[in-house]
Amino acid sequence: MADQKRKNQEIILQQFNKLRQEQRMVAQKISELKLEESEHKLVIDALKEVNDPTRKCYQLVGGVLMERTVGQVQPNLENNASKINSLINSMDNTLEKKAKELVDFKEKHGIKVKGEDSMEDKSKSDSAAPASTGVLVN
Repeated sequence: MADQKRKNQEIILQQFNKLRQEQRMVAQKISELKLEESEHKLVIDALKEVNDPTRKCYQLVGGVLMERTVGQVQPNLENNASKINSLINSMDNTLEKKAKELVDFKEKHGIKVKGEDSMEDKSKSDSAAPASTGVLVN
């Protein structure tokens, strides 16, 4: 009986860890996309200062450096930046759903993570401390 309970707990723990890993992967991908978006914006801002759309510039495409003009590259960069931005927004929604799913799973199975509970208790006691008069009432 105890052996069956332990197996169930291990399965629940594996599912919980899988959900946490998925959440971390989504957060990591969002971070990477935000970095890429900022790089795109830097290049777009630099190209806006160029007044000649026929001026040569180089673009790295699939590991190959291609010679193009500012007029050809700038619209592509702006389009890519907007697509990256919409992808970030979509992944932010996914991250929120994963977080809610994780919280629901924790509540359903009564999972307590070391460190999280003490931080929650501390924040509750910190917020309650100023209002507390030190009197215990039943």
